Amino acid sequence: MPPNASLGPNPPPRVSAIVPACNEARSIESAVRSLIRQDYPNLEVVLVNDRSTDGTGAIMDRLAREFPQVTVVHIDRLPAGWLGKNHALWVGARHASGEILLFTDADVHYDPTTVRRAVAFMEQRRLDHLTLAPDLTVRGYWLEAWVGFFVMAFLAYKTPYRANDPRSKVGTGIGAFNMIRRTAYEAIGTHRAISLRPDDDLRLGQRLKRMGHSSHVAMGRGLVSVEWYTSLREAIRGLEKNAFAGLEYNLGTVFASVVGILAIMVWPYVALFLTEGWTLGLYAGAILLQLALYVLANGAGGPRMCQLALAYPVAALLFAYAIARATYLTLRRGGIAWRGTFYPLALLRSQSGLPD
Repeated sequence: MPPNASLGPNPPPRVSAIVPACNEARSIESAVRSLIRQDYPNLEVVLVNDRSTDGTGAIMDRLAREFPQVTVVHIDRLPAGWLGKNHALWVGARHASGEILLFTDADVHYDPTTVRRAVAFMEQRRLDHLTLAPDLTVRGYWLEAWVGFFVMAFLAYKTPYRANDPRSKVGTGIGAFNMIRRTAYEAIGTHRAISLRPDDDLRLGQRLKRMGHSSHVAMGRGLVSVEWYTSLREAIRGLEKNAFAGLEYNLGTVFASVVGILAIMVWPYVALFLTEGWTLGLYAGAILLQLALYVLANGAGGPRMCQLALAYPVAALLFAYAIARATYLTLRRGGIAWRGTFYPLALLRSQSGLPD
């Protein structure tokens, strides 16, 4: 987004930030306080406690007593036909009064200017939807390398940049920051239409574009940040709930993805030790090209990124493993477990979340 995006002379539209949380006592307070510190003049914060068993609900209630712009909704039962987070977002939207809804997460932190600049950007471009890619706070060399590969793979497979082309039907959404006009949200059927999608954030943006609404994806560097995972083990486990969904529950797509990663992104490194002559040069060129794309996809540059690029083949191998593992576990279990609830695979497959 432009660094100096500013609001026009008219009264700014009311924005409702909706924050669902299930057992997020570690991060919820600092995340909410970053929203409260926004310099936007017409903002409410709707906190949704989704059946938490830790201190999340108590923290929310304390924040509501301290700040009049904060509203808290407590959920103690999950209706049939819903994933917990999707239901919490829908409930939050029902309690919100804003013309613009900001769906975000309980571990996301904001620069004080973020909401103002985002709304100004939406108003200037007359957008229905704006999603921002956050800064990812990652600790540890191997986790950094893995996340870097994930970012590159996401850009290559989902091509989110095409969402900015009004002629394209490609859309995207990022859970850290999905800002949408209420009229568009209701027109696409709200979260009811994606109630069983583990990739609800992505599906929201896809559904918007497929149904003719304007959307834009931008970098949120310096504006939005989140610590996505705390360890490589947690990252691989995190894909259990949505990797198969992201590949449309299609075994052929899973097979093609895993084989493609191994053949295109891992095999050239092995081939360096098994080939010679012009073939060796060809593989070396392919590796250099991939490393350049890896660095560019993660914001170009710096010695650290170049160091991370050295772990590229291992990161690719681990990513292929994570996809295969998530698929196997989903099939073996017959579904996924999320936020304390089990969802049968047949039920999950019954809803694409996209218009017919």
